[in-house]
Amino acid sequence: MADWLSSTEYARANRLTPQRVRQLLAAGKIPGARRIGERWAIPGNAAILRVPAGRPVAEDRLSRAALACLKALRSAGVHSMVTGSAASGRAHAQSDLDLLVLAHPGRTWAQVEEIAFAAAAAYGVPVDVVFAENLPPAVRTVMLRQARAGPVR
Repeated sequence: MADWLSSTEYARANRLTPQRVRQLLAAGKIPGARRIGERWAIPGNAAILRVPAGRPVAEDRLSRAALACLKALRSAGVHSMVTGSAASGRAHAQSDLDLLVLAHPGRTWAQVEEIAFAAAAAYGVPVDVVFAENLPPAVRTVMLRQARAGPVR
């Protein structure tokens, strides 16, 4: 069994700062690390998980799903925007696609959702559809400020 190290000992052994080790622990990048109360126990032989070079696959999948949804909704006459992690560039593997619907003339809420769900289904991305007309004015203002015409790439 591997020796267990504190975060400070692990930092020293791997020539890292204690702050960087805490960041890696918070991101789940040191496998086998366990939190015990307020302290960390890290296997002495634990390697840091590295992200391969290039764009993460999950982010690309989310971007493609967002573009497909926006295109399908636009062709149905629905004006929508991307919000949430896809709009801010903070998407991760478990991110869903958040769409803000501004106008949907001649379409019911259920029809708009069905169009969005069908467009995203090919990418395996869950979709949350938010209708601007249902939001309190202050929330609507904030969401419009954060929304984008397409995903951040």
